[in-house]
Amino acid sequence: MTHQRHDAPVLVLGSTGRLGSLLRHHWRDRQDVTWQARNRSAAPVLDWSAHDDLSDLTRRLPRTRAVVALWGVVAGSAGTLGDNTELALRAIGIARATGADRVLHCSSAAVYRPGPEPLAETVIPAPINAYGQAKLDMEQAIAADQRRDALGPKNIVMRIGNVIGADSLSRAMVQASRDGTAVTLDRFANGTGPRRSFLSGADLARSITWLVDCPLNALPCVINLAATGATEMADLVRHAGLDLAWRPAPVDAVPLVELDTSRLRGCIGQTDISAAAPDLMAGWSPARGVSQ
Repeated sequence: MTHQRHDAPVLVLGSTGRLGSLLRHHWRDRQDVTWQARNRSAAPVLDWSAHDDLSDLTRRLPRTRAVVALWGVVAGSAGTLGDNTELALRAIGIARATGADRVLHCSSAAVYRPGPEPLAETVIPAPINAYGQAKLDMEQAIAADQRRDALGPKNIVMRIGNVIGADSLSRAMVQASRDGTAVTLDRFANGTGPRRSFLSGADLARSITWLVDCPLNALPCVINLAATGATEMADLVRHAGLDLAWRPAPVDAVPLVELDTSRLRGCIGQTDISAAAPDLMAGWSPARGVSQ
C-alpha cells in the first residue's frame, strides 16, 4: 500500500457523535483533519451517511494518512447493534481507498467480563450484554479482514472506558443539573457504589493523537484507553456539586469495571493518567453539558 506524507490529513468518521464532539473540541486547533458526519449541524464537515455509496465518498476525499472511526451504534436491537461491524469494515474500505496506513476503531470495555482485577488486553473477551457482544463481533470481523489483507492498513482496536462528557453517568449529571434533581446510583451490600474506568475528553484526545502520529510499527493491535485505576462514580457526582441518591443494587449490577492500562502507559510514555474526580472533570461542566 502507499504510505502518505505525515502532513496528509487525518479523517475522522462520526465527528458529531458523543466522542466525535469531544475530539472536535480538543482538536479545534488542528488544521490537518477532515471531519465526517451525517449532517452539517456542527462546524464544516464532510456530509456523508455511513450507508451512502462508498465510491461517492472516496471520490470527494483527499489522500489520507489515518482514519479515526468514531462512528458506531450504542443501543437498539441485535440487528441494529450489528451495524457496528458494517461501519468498521466501511472504515477499513475508506482507509484502503484513500491510502491511509492505519484505522483506529472504537470498541469498549463492554467486551470484557467484569471481575475483581484490572482487565488487560490479553484477557479473553466474554461480554455480558448485547452491546458488548456487538463490539466483540466487530473486533473479530476487523481481525479477520486484517488476516486477509496483511499488507493493507493496520487496524487498531481501542477498548475505551467511560469517557466524561459522553457516558451515561455524564448524561445523568447533565439531566440532574437541569432539573435540580439527584443522581441515583446503586449501593452494594458492602456499602460501596459502582467503580469504573473513566477517561477525560482531554486524555482521550491525547491518546488518539499518539495513535495517529506514532510510527506504525509501534502500534498495538488492541489497546485499552482509560485513566489509571477505577473511580467511584459517587466521587464524580459529588465533585460536580450535585445531590446523590442511593438505591439497593439489583442482583445483576456490576460493582467494578477496571481496565489495565499498562500497555497505554508504556506506549505514550506516561507513568499514570489521573483517575481523580477533579482531573477527570477538569474542563467539563454538567451545567453546560459540554467541554469548556
